[in-house]
Amino acid sequence: MLILAALIAAAATPSAGQTTIPFTYVDNRIVVECELDGQGPFALILDTGSPSIAVTPETAAKLGIAVQDAGTVTGAGNNAAKNGRATIAGLSLGNLTFRNLNADVLDLTEIRTKLHFPRLDGIIGYPVLKQYATFVDADNKTITLAASAPPLPPNATTTHFEGVLPEIHAVIDGVAGKVIVDSGDRSSLTLFGPFAKHNGFFGRYPSSKNIVTGYGLGGPVYADVFTLPSLEVFGTHLTNVVTRASRQTGGVFASTADSASIGTGVLKRFNIVYDYPHNTIVAWPSKYNTPDAFVPPGS
Repeated sequence: MLILAALIAAAATPSAGQTTIPFTYVDNRIVVECELDGQGPFALILDTGSPSIAVTPETAAKLGIAVQDAGTVTGAGNNAAKNGRATIAGLSLGNLTFRNLNADVLDLTEIRTKLHFPRLDGIIGYPVLKQYATFVDADNKTITLAASAPPLPPNATTTHFEGVLPEIHAVIDGVAGKVIVDSGDRSSLTLFGPFAKHNGFFGRYPSSKNIVTGYGLGGPVYADVFTLPSLEVFGTHLTNVVTRASRQTGGVFASTADSASIGTGVLKRFNIVYDYPHNTIVAWPSKYNTPDAFVPPGS
C-alpha cells in the first residue's frame, strides 16, 4: 500500500479486448512496464492497495505534462507526503490503452533508492484495475487483464471483497479481522498497530522489536517482526507466516479501519484473479513453496 489518499475520479476508457504482459518482483512488489502518452517503457508497481494512478515528478517532467499542487497524502510511513495532480492522456499495458487518467504526482525517490529498484516511475492502482478480471499468474509471472476470469482449476476458492481496496475477512492466529489484500505491501502480513495492541500481539511471540521493515510513502516502516503460527485466508490455512506488527504512529498502518494487510509474501503463494467487476478474488496455490523468512529492506 504505497498510497491511501482520497479517491481520484478517473475517466479511464480502455480499448476493447484483453492483454497478457510479463512482470517481475522487485522488493517483493509486482513491477510491470507500460507506455505513458506514447513514451516509454516506464516501470510501474501494480498495487491493489492504491486507489489511484501515480507518476513521479521526473516522469511527469519527461512527459511534459502540467502538475498542480494537490496538498498531501498519507502512505505506509509516519509522515504525510506532498502530492501533485496531473492528467495522463494515455497509459498502455500490452495492447490495452487507458485514456484521460487523473494521476497523483509523488516523489518515490526514497522507495526507489533504499529498496534498490532499478527503475520506479509510478504506480498502477484502482482506476485501471477496476475494469477487469486481473489475473496475476505467479507461476508464469504474467498478468492478464480480461473481461472475465480464465478457466479455473478445481481447487480454486472464491472470496468476496468490499471496497476500492480489496477488503476481505481473515482469521489471524484465531482472531477474526477485516484485511486489505495489498500487492504493494512487501511483507507477508502486516498487523495494523491498534489491532496488534488490542489483541496482544506485541510480545506474544519471540520477535525483533521496532526495526525498519520497509519504506513507503512518508518514510520508513517500523514494526516488530515474528512468526505467526496460523493465518486463514482465501479458504486456506497457512502456518509459520512471518508477520510484522506495526509500530507506526501515523499513516495507514496506524489506522483502526482494518486489522491488517495481506502482502506479497503471502500473495505469491497463490495464483490470483482480482475480479473487480464481480467483487471477488479467486485464488489457488501456486508452485511457490519457499519457507517464509524476513528479508531486510534493501537486501
